[in-house]
Amino acid sequence: MPVYYFSIVNMSNIDFVRMEYTLQLTFRQYWKDSRLAYGNLFAEGIMPNFLIVTQPDLIWIPDTFFLNEKQAHRHNIDKLNVMIRIYADGSILFSERISLTLSCAMHLQKYPMDEQTCALQLASYAYTTDDI
Repeated sequence: MPVYYFSIVNMSNIDFVRMEYTLQLTFRQYWKDSRLAYGNLFAEGIMPNFLIVTQPDLIWIPDTFFLNEKQAHRHNIDKLNVMIRIYADGSILFSERISLTLSCAMHLQKYPMDEQTCALQLASYAYTTDDI
């Protein structure tokens, strides 16, 4: 079952009229794919802590998306801002930097003294919770 972790770098552009906000975050997914386990391929004492994959299309990655996304941008300055580590037991850490504009149903009855709770909602295109 994948585990998700977010590190919010920046929150900006809170728009009460459009009911949206923008986040820049580091999105991390952690899962296990036993097909990629390599613990038995190295002699004792020389096995690396993890291997780094530089091309995300070489491994299976969960089809996670943000349900309340209006717009998304994956950062790619001189190279794609993605890091993939594969551990000896087949565990995978996938990390990427993303900017998102997300919808948020804001309740403005007490404006400007109101408080808002905005969710960051994740889902999968092809898999149910039981599948994962």
